[in-house]
Amino acid sequence: MVFPLKNNKINKYKFDNNRLEKFKSIFTKVKYVAKNVIYLKGWSKEDLNKKINYVKVNETIDFTFKNYLVRVIKEPDPLVLKSKELRYKSFFSDNNIKLDSDKFDQSCDHLVVVDRSIADDFVVGSYRLLLKPKNKKRINFYSESEFNLDKLFKIKNSTLLEAGRSCVHENYRDGRIIKLLWRGLASYIISKKVDFIFGCASFPSSQSKRFEKELSYLSHNHKPPIRFNSRPLNHLKAKFNKVDRKHYDSESVFRSLPPLIKAYIRAGAWISEGAVSDYVFDTTDVLIILKAKNIIKKYSNLSKIN
Repeated sequence: MVFPLKNNKINKYKFDNNRLEKFKSIFTKVKYVAKNVIYLKGWSKEDLNKKINYVKVNETIDFTFKNYLVRVIKEPDPLVLKSKELRYKSFFSDNNIKLDSDKFDQSCDHLVVVDRSIADDFVVGSYRLLLKPKNKKRINFYSESEFNLDKLFKIKNSTLLEAGRSCVHENYRDGRIIKLLWRGLASYIISKKVDFIFGCASFPSSQSKRFEKELSYLSHNHKPPIRFNSRPLNHLKAKFNKVDRKHYDSESVFRSLPPLIKAYIRAGAWISEGAVSDYVFDTTDVLIILKAKNIIKKYSNLSKIN
């Protein structure tokens, strides 16, 4: 699927559409998203030296598809406020119009999808993006409030991206908006030459014992290599009993996983050992780590947006 791009600044570059479509297809079948979705991608210098074609995009990500506008913004853009309102409605159950906001928002880029058929500021999808360029040894990430990320920081010459606070308006969860978000995210990752994306993926309750088989399956089958394995902070670590492989059926447990976690596994993602009970968002969180080249290798087509 090729998204029509109306922004001439983006169109003037040559696109390797096959590579971009492979990247985006991870969320073709995902119908909704969780609190703090995670991803890892890489366009490394090593890849460039091998003369692998990649998409070149303008630093400004701003394009339209039908009545939707996809844009990367920063505070104090008023759309950030609308994004925070959407986040609150998505993550919390009461109906009062409040904001989901924290100290990281000012440092982040915000990827938004706006339905301009409703209003020029009607945000229906959002991501929060926090970048660590390879020339910086360390910055503070939201995920560090739950997981020890020291091992990720030790990856040499890498650009890291935390993609979180992902949400879609409840009336737009038919798969279309998440595809547009990933079209924008793919462009962002390529333009910034990101090597790894990471973040927290969630099970829909803080009662981790409900997910003992699922968490055991992830530990048995998708644990990262030791040099990437980022563990939960001790005081937040979810308490559950690890179930032996012989006491569950792997196929049925895989089918019961949240859609985002299944999508990442299909792309070759790692899920760090252990989990966190997040009582604020009422979720059980795991840390996902993913390389871009795994996505390129695995996924080929994005179904048509209509």
